[in-house]
Amino acid sequence: MIEAVAERLEGAPRQLRRRWSDEFKSQVVAEALEPGASVSAIAHRIGIRPSQLFALAS
Repeated sequence: MIEAVAERLEGAPRQLRRRWSDEFKSQVVAEALEPGASVSAIAHRIGIRPSQLFALAS
């Protein structure tokens, strides 16, 4: 039987959760909605996946 443990696995990288202000998120979404904007480039610049930027917009 395998027992699940809620602790972090030894050697797993620690990743801090980023928190962005609503104002920052609004600015990024507005930039992504501009004609000709590259969602992939914007997402890459701020360090997220393009799908996460689409989630912000909805």
